[in-house]
Amino acid sequence: MRRVVSTATTNDNSRDNGDALPISTRTISASSWATASIAETVNNEGLFFHSLNSLAPITVVMIHVLMSSHLEWAHCWTQLPEYHLLIPDLPQHSRSRHVGPFSFAFAADLIAEMIRENAHDGRAHLVGLSTGGFIAMELIRRHPDVVLSAFVSNAVPVNDLWKNLNSQPKLAYLGLSVLLHGPKSLLYKATGWAPDLQHEDLLKEIKRNNTSRLFEAGTRETGNWSREDMAEVGKKDKRIALVVGGKQDNVEGAREMGQLLQSLGTREGKESRAFVVKDAIHAWNLQYPVVFARGVRAWIEKTPLPQAFEPLEPLDKGSSNIPLDRTRSRLTEASKETPARPSRAN
Repeated sequence: MRRVVSTATTNDNSRDNGDALPISTRTISASSWATASIAETVNNEGLFFHSLNSLAPITVVMIHVLMSSHLEWAHCWTQLPEYHLLIPDLPQHSRSRHVGPFSFAFAADLIAEMIRENAHDGRAHLVGLSTGGFIAMELIRRHPDVVLSAFVSNAVPVNDLWKNLNSQPKLAYLGLSVLLHGPKSLLYKATGWAPDLQHEDLLKEIKRNNTSRLFEAGTRETGNWSREDMAEVGKKDKRIALVVGGKQDNVEGAREMGQLLQSLGTREGKESRAFVVKDAIHAWNLQYPVVFARGVRAWIEKTPLPQAFEPLEPLDKGSSNIPLDRTRSRLTEASKETPARPSRAN
């Protein structure tokens, strides 16, 4: 059942009419894609999703982290007006709260159906962070036919430190609850969420979604994700960018998994790569959304990623040792740059 609840809206971040991209034999500007209707939709299974720029020829699906909502991507979606964006609320989250139970597999199945019914040509590029990244991987494993490529961040098998910290999920949940309902200054300091990117509606949704049942389900699913699961994903031969934040995440795990995905590819999968953004936190789409979006665009368009994305090469071939202050400079410069004009990707 399709339900459109909003009307045509103009995007303030649209480009000028000179920034035109071809569609077959005619030309349409990215700004005109951005003025397409913004639709809020429920598919046949009851999964809510936000649809933007429906006239744009390439579909991108953006999948949020545990406890969050589609609003997590608000600072990124304004940077990607040239793509048709489908942005769901995951099962048991926000406007999909009635759909459950939560699991990576169930979420992947519902999103695959959303893609088949709503994406151009029934296929899409996937973007996911943390829980969203794991679900993107599960989607590749279960429904490779709907996937063009994937850009995932902080979604590799967890290390022993993570397992120790989450060995008692009820205590971990209690700590998160205290943080969410304590002073906002403490929350933003602990998470690294950029103060100028605070989103009150998103914070309200996170608090509403913060239940012990959902937290424990997400923690269990994350802890169970293994190298064998990654290998199954690699065998599907999809081009995957595996990104980690250098401040809080498993960099060496990403290096290893990037090599695994690349080694198992036969065609497109051979182009899979791992990258680190050294100054990035875990949920860095809320820290450097412009740089995050530029990385997404570059991966889709098969152009070099911004300099802030440092390749994680095999250790025996030498790894990057660029100082952190240079990385910060790159992130600052990239945030100020105007996004490059994209070409049409297949």
